Amino acid sequence: MTRDGHHPGAAGGDIGMWERAQFLTQQGHTVTVVASRFPGAARSEVIDGIQVVRLGGILSLWLRTFWYYIRHCRNRFDAAVVEGFGGSRIPRFAPLYVKEPVITEWHQIHKALFEAQYPGLLVAPLTLLERVTAFIHRDTIVVARTDEWREAFPQLGFRRENVVVVPACIGEDWLREGRAGQVTEPRIVWLGRFLQYKCPDHVIQAMPQIIRQVPDAQLVLAGRHTDRTYEQKLVELIRRLDLERHVTFHFDLTDAEKRDLLRSCRVMALPSSVEGFGIVVLEANACGVPVVASSGVPAGAVRHGRNGLRYPFGDQAALAAGLIEILTDEASYRRLSASSLASAGEFGFAEVCGRYEKVIRDAVAARMATV
Repeated sequence: MTRDGHHPGAAGGDIGMWERAQFLTQQGHTVTVVASRFPGAARSEVIDGIQVVRLGGILSLWLRTFWYYIRHCRNRFDAAVVEGFGGSRIPRFAPLYVKEPVITEWHQIHKALFEAQYPGLLVAPLTLLERVTAFIHRDTIVVARTDEWREAFPQLGFRRENVVVVPACIGEDWLREGRAGQVTEPRIVWLGRFLQYKCPDHVIQAMPQIIRQVPDAQLVLAGRHTDRTYEQKLVELIRRLDLERHVTFHFDLTDAEKRDLLRSCRVMALPSSVEGFGIVVLEANACGVPVVASSGVPAGAVRHGRNGLRYPFGDQAALAAGLIEILTDEASYRRLSASSLASAGEFGFAEVCGRYEKVIRDAVAARMATV
């Protein structure tokens, strides 16, 4: 992973890989995580039984990882789990030098992310870099988060027979505590990193249509400071649409604060242009909060009529209609809220991570059978 679970900038993919490392350690495996450094972090320490080695910044991590592997890891481990590609990270190209079986974490196809997040001149070279990286990883075991991504990944050059599905998971503490009760206030939450491809501006632009039918509707935008320039554009959009009384921001929430926020909301909006899965879906569902998700979110994460509603990406009228339905239709809300809780239970930490452990064991066994 690029950032370990204690890195202040850890994103959903980083956190998911960290949780799986925790599970593997609990099962008696020896796990070393090689990640980037951050201010105040130790170069090396043991956290939750995991040996964490921090080698440098994101821009130099690819080279430092190669050198660290050659000096300290070669022939000392049974397998290597690597993040194949991240939208803002230089790939490590691990299959070029790692001799052990490689399990590649690949969250999504990034073209839509590049188009939404970066200047047009960068889209083609970044897309090419993704394809080159996929070619290098083509003979590894590739972990996808949903069936849709498993079917799509061969477009990048992955061998279909090498792609396995292990979804995101949710901690048992989230499942135990569940929801506090039915929410009556018309409160919408968007939760994530403030990045353009996540499209929180789409929810803001949908608010005037929502307010016409639900005058007391409130939107909470919550997450970490990520792109201050984009955040300022959101503030200006809110002001231009005269929504100051209807939209609020919450930054850098603790897990407890995030859980309390979700329990106070009736519905979550997830308008992203693309998501590998969306851990926020599981967090919302575990609190009984259904999700209105764009088509950029895989159906394996949000199933229409099960744990939320779906709409075509970019169709703000359809986004508003889905949110209005859950805010105003009591029967629909109660049904989706109850089934959201049940849906979250299908992604429990122990069950999902057990499947992940089996993928690694099978990869190691297959390699040993050829030696």
